[in-house]
Amino acid sequence: MSNKLKIYIIITAILATSLFIYLLPTIPDLSKIWFPVLFFIIISIMAEFIPVSLPEGGEITITFPIDFVVILVYGPALAMVVSAFSSIGIILSKENRRFEKFLFNTSQFSLTSGVAGLVYQYAGGLIGEQNFIKFIIPASLCAFAYCLVNSILVTGVLAIEKNINITRVYLINIKETLPSYLAEAPIGFIMSIIYVEIGILGMLLFFFPLLLARRSFELFTKMRIMYLNTIKALAAAIDAKDPYTHGHSERVSKMAVQLAKRLNFSEMETEYIEYAAILHDIGKIGIEDSILQKKDRLTDEEFEKIKKHPVIGAGIIDSIEFLKRCSDTVLHHHEHYDGKGYPSGLKGEGIPKNARLLAIADAYDAMSSDRPYRKKLSEQEILEELKNESGKQFDPVMTKEFISLVMDKKRY
Repeated sequence: MSNKLKIYIIITAILATSLFIYLLPTIPDLSKIWFPVLFFIIISIMAEFIPVSLPEGGEITITFPIDFVVILVYGPALAMVVSAFSSIGIILSKENRRFEKFLFNTSQFSLTSGVAGLVYQYAGGLIGEQNFIKFIIPASLCAFAYCLVNSILVTGVLAIEKNINITRVYLINIKETLPSYLAEAPIGFIMSIIYVEIGILGMLLFFFPLLLARRSFELFTKMRIMYLNTIKALAAAIDAKDPYTHGHSERVSKMAVQLAKRLNFSEMETEYIEYAAILHDIGKIGIEDSILQKKDRLTDEEFEKIKKHPVIGAGIIDSIEFLKRCSDTVLHHHEHYDGKGYPSGLKGEGIPKNARLLAIADAYDAMSSDRPYRKKLSEQEILEELKNESGKQFDPVMTKEFISLVMDKKRY
């Protein structure tokens, strides 16, 4: 474990402990409610015992509605206690029982519940009230705070532990599961009303929809993992077909994502640019090896065959439902800004902007890599070439921003 990760976990634990000490005077008399408290602890442990793994690491469970009930009925202090005990379910469900993981989960569960409970109270919500309907707005803010704090804490620890981009972790793991996560809030709110009116029996009636919610999480994450594995398999097929460009797609993908963020593309656009960049040469699967691996310059006839690879690639991608939005980017990434590119001869703004961006990143990496017919160019030569082709082969605005990006990285 890195020192950075240790510090992150320790800070989370200190914050959780400090908040609990602050809230301790508000905890209800446990001698009068020991049985319901024990019940909530048991079902929280059970909920954590059946987590669903997320694509980039981390897990999601169905403990949120349970914590929500405890917050509304008994307050944030007791919710922190119940949440802390729920981490026992993680230890029981995993072979890897590291203390630091247990400490982080215990701390982040408690901190999340405590902060969400405070938001509920500060927003005007009253603890233990039977008529929760009049506190819908405070309860909604409580649910939002719970999801926000939990997502921030988990994203942070995963990004540090795996040393990967925090935006990527958030985008893949959190952003797309957040709507499903928030969908549990109404269940928790209704459970609170039912629990106050009926008691534990009413809570048990909601276990079935909670299990259905868990199933939906599981199906979603499995689908997402399948998507990512499909992309990786296709990228591996490209490398196997053309060993001289091994790693090219991955490097282009990283540069394209960096440029997209610099140009303030939306997160969704950036995600599809990443996919398209990884797969932009997939059409070379349909090109003869003798052409791809030729050490001399291509003849006109051979180049005409090479020019078919964007069309072949777009056809492959268009047949995969979740990648359809990438097909135009792949199809047109060899178009030129002046209209002299291929396969359609599109010009200027008529070229999809994702394809214009990808063309720059693709050309940069191609020029900075050895190819069968030439040695790689120096960085200065590459930048000069990009400047010369700005407004001709490449979008001038994007080219200027890309050169600035490269220079900033060099200075850094």
